[in-house]
Amino acid sequence: MGNWRLKERDLKKYPHFDPIISIEEAEALATDPERVVKHAFFPLMRYVEGWNRFAKLGQKGEAKERPIRYAARRDAYIYQRYREILSSAYERELTALGLSDNIIAYRRIPSGSGSGGKCNIHFAFDAFQRIRQLDNCNVIALDISKYYESLDHSRIKEIWCRLIKSARLPRDHFQVFKSITNYSYVEKQEAYARLGYFGEKRKTNSGKTIHGYLTPYNETPKHLCKGYVFREKLAGSGRDRSIIHKNYLTYGIPQGAPISDVIANFYLIEFDFEVSELAKKMGGYYYRYSDDIILIVPRMHDDALALTDDIRLLIKQHGAKLEIKEKKSSVFHYYKSGKRQFFSLVKGEKGKNGIEYLGFRYDGNYIYLRDSTLSNLYRKIVRAVRHSAEINARRFPNKGEKEILESINIEEITKLFGKVERFDEKSENYRSWTFWTYACRAREIMGDLGKPILHQVKSYNDFIERRAKLEAAHAVKRREGRKPSVLP
Repeated sequence: MGNWRLKERDLKKYPHFDPIISIEEAEALATDPERVVKHAFFPLMRYVEGWNRFAKLGQKGEAKERPIRYAARRDAYIYQRYREILSSAYERELTALGLSDNIIAYRRIPSGSGSGGKCNIHFAFDAFQRIRQLDNCNVIALDISKYYESLDHSRIKEIWCRLIKSARLPRDHFQVFKSITNYSYVEKQEAYARLGYFGEKRKTNSGKTIHGYLTPYNETPKHLCKGYVFREKLAGSGRDRSIIHKNYLTYGIPQGAPISDVIANFYLIEFDFEVSELAKKMGGYYYRYSDDIILIVPRMHDDALALTDDIRLLIKQHGAKLEIKEKKSSVFHYYKSGKRQFFSLVKGEKGKNGIEYLGFRYDGNYIYLRDSTLSNLYRKIVRAVRHSAEINARRFPNKGEKEILESINIEEITKLFGKVERFDEKSENYRSWTFWTYACRAREIMGDLGKPILHQVKSYNDFIERRAKLEAAHAVKRREGRKPSVLP
């Protein structure tokens, strides 16, 4: 089995098509090449994360979607094992190419403080510090469009072979490669509907059908169905047509599978080396966080614009589907005048108030949480409060607004998002962070530059209470068939 070991927290306990197995069973499967070769992978479960981009008050943000696909348990353990093999080989390659500090996503990079690894707070702060060190520089921010969906399969295979130092993929590696490139998936709601866990929940007073999950998540079986039920109801061997979709394209991998992140990292290794060397020759710096690229170079405006065009052309050499759209490219000029620092947007639409990177915004003087980061927080709060109000309004049909408000567990919702006591005990445990601990940690790491951060979030406990009152009132109106006022 080598040195690879699973921990208790690695066990997958979400509902899927295969039963829960022990750590010992999972390790025995994933570390046996012959069993991997013979392993039949289940379709991934797919759902779509949707949101609206941050917009100014009175405007509607652009609708965005991100498809997420997650693997069945046994499949996930195999992916984790082969991810570990590839990650180790990739780390050696990064070291050999001098790229260890440039590719920063999905890797454990020591923080330098003696405990824990770096997170996006450190990475953003490092970039902003580089900008300050260069004084008079250009900052180029680029975003690769639909990155995971654009990765060329033949190139993945070529680099995979290179990393494990093999002319061709061994049979077990090829089985894993084939499953993650020619992957199959089912839509989560469609699968749950076939199995009886999703469907019509109720009708409104106007007769509109409301669909939803019929079984609470905690009560949904972890093993969704037996093999014969899967074949008959989902795979099409019975009366129902198959709902399994397959990727027949020669490009694209599923975002969310345990091996996809390391593939997204190693895929651009040659591009990373070329651009990093170019930045070094210019006396600058290059960083890539998955599909998010930033270059910091001491050059005049025209040189930065030309460099942006060169990189946009260069990336096409590493995959015909890879694209950095012009509207996703921004060029900034940072400079000092006396004791003051300034940012000017030379080109692009993103970042009129400063350079935005990994959830933060830097205007030359201070670091802030991005508006979209705060927007995401408030959206999650609204969703949680609204869900609680709706459930209680339906559960207690005779209760009014005040009573519904009292039944909303504001304290529990605040614990999910708000201020947590004894922050120092939690600060290194990323799994226990709330947004408040995240903000406190960012303020701590970024020092005086991060002064505005806590001010940005100081009132969101009050926001939870205000929103609870509003949602309680709207839930009662909807229950009674009255149209609530427009929800902000």
